[in-house]
Amino acid sequence: MSDSQEWLSHLSSSLRANRQLAYLCHVEEDKYEFIGDVMGILGVAEDEVPTTKDALCQLIDPEDLILRQLSLADVIAKSKDGERSFTLNYKLKRATGAALPVVETGVALWNRQSGKTTIQSLMAIDSETIERQKKMARRMGFREEVSSVFTGNSERRKLIQEMEVIQSQSERDITRGYLILVSVDRLSMVNEIYGANFAEELLEKIDGMLHRICSDEAKVMRVNGDVFALLFSKSPQGLMEETSRSILGLFYSQPIAVQERLIHQIVSMGGVRIGEMQIGASSLLGRAELALKDAKRKGRGCFVEYSERLDEEVKNFKNALSIGDGFLRAFRDGRVKIAFQNIISSRTHDVSFYECLIRLVDEEGEVHTAGRFIEAVEKMGLTRLVDTFATQQAIQELKNFPQISLSVNVSNHTLTDPDWLKTMMMELRDYPDVACRLIVEITESVAMSDVNHTMRVVRALQDLGCRIALDDFGAGATAFTQLKDLSLDIVKIDKSFVRDMDKEENKLFIKTLHSLAASMNLETVGEGAETLAEADSLTRDGIDHIQGFVHGLPSMERLWLKK
Repeated sequence: MSDSQEWLSHLSSSLRANRQLAYLCHVEEDKYEFIGDVMGILGVAEDEVPTTKDALCQLIDPEDLILRQLSLADVIAKSKDGERSFTLNYKLKRATGAALPVVETGVALWNRQSGKTTIQSLMAIDSETIERQKKMARRMGFREEVSSVFTGNSERRKLIQEMEVIQSQSERDITRGYLILVSVDRLSMVNEIYGANFAEELLEKIDGMLHRICSDEAKVMRVNGDVFALLFSKSPQGLMEETSRSILGLFYSQPIAVQERLIHQIVSMGGVRIGEMQIGASSLLGRAELALKDAKRKGRGCFVEYSERLDEEVKNFKNALSIGDGFLRAFRDGRVKIAFQNIISSRTHDVSFYECLIRLVDEEGEVHTAGRFIEAVEKMGLTRLVDTFATQQAIQELKNFPQISLSVNVSNHTLTDPDWLKTMMMELRDYPDVACRLIVEITESVAMSDVNHTMRVVRALQDLGCRIALDDFGAGATAFTQLKDLSLDIVKIDKSFVRDMDKEENKLFIKTLHSLAASMNLETVGEGAETLAEADSLTRDGIDHIQGFVHGLPSMERLWLKK
């Protein structure tokens, strides 16, 4: 390596370590050269770094783009009178829709002899703006909490008392009477964009709108900061859904005028029928709140009526919460472990690689497979924690044992997380001998949720030297023709095809996959082989590797040390 190359390598490492990105722009040629933390700042892989102004503009938040371009144009024009420095604050947009505040400092230089201009610039995350946004969010959360205390709780108690009066009527028709909760969607975002006064005026307009809609048929109360209750005491319960859909339709079609602005505000709604006294008014309100939460979970802007199913979902969530809490305790105590299962070459019968599997050891020492806790882990939003742990453990094993190859599973949440990809790059970029022995397994649902993004991540991992496997192929909707587009290295056949190989359609699927994989230079793995007959059948059909209990159970011991 020459001195200049060594210096550039050192500079690039220093910039990445400090989460900074530098670029040199040749203005007249419209050419950009970047060095440093490309993924951390721009959110793209090294091979997708912008090389032109238009490409860079695609990554800038549209709200800030024009002002940035005008500021730069002014700096470039003034550089002919001498060197001009500048500082710009703007946001870069992410594929997830998030916006990253950055600060860019640089200098524009005009060369009198060549008549050409260059821009030398340094980009970094604007930590001051991020901290300011966090403080604002905390203040907003406090304001909403106080608002709930002073405006919500008294109205909530009044609502419960009103429902108790309805239920206590001795000759009441129990087919009449229902409660609808209306939640103003994304109010915190409205507050952040337009301010607290605007948000409060919007709520007042919505309150008046609901009073006009309900007329004398219902009492309207604001029971929380952004939640209104509509109490229909005498209306037939069969009309609840029709009434709700009419209200939703009005919000969709009718903009609300606030401070000389017209805003289309969407609401979510949950409802419950007011029954007899065996279910108290407080419990009925709780059921309406469950229905409202379900409406928000389904994408907002819709109505959900309470059903017994929601109670069961709450019970399931409580169970998931308990299991997830136990998993976190085990993780903190070092009781989450990696088990290894060998994958055998169908030709040589040697170990091709080992798959890393998560195991949990409880306080009594019993080992639990992922099936006992992984669903709860997903519901708790802990999949990134698990995947990061598994990949880092696998990388460490590969560094310690240069004779092995390992595969590790990655969920959709992790694959779309730029921080995880950045961690992988930092861990592997200086260890190509390790990267080439790491196989990252993704599922069909991950691959097909956003094919273009998946392809970008796959390319970034392959550039490091990793191989990519598609797990459980056949269980989802991926077509044979899409395998080539995904640029994979390995395809793992879902165990359901292996277990039922006596069915003609499954045999045909396996044979077709083998033929297609061979033409695309893809390796194949048959998962879930439990008997020698299944393993032999897969071998005869040309499958490259066999995985399953027929060749051994997963073990937390290092299987390669037993040889």
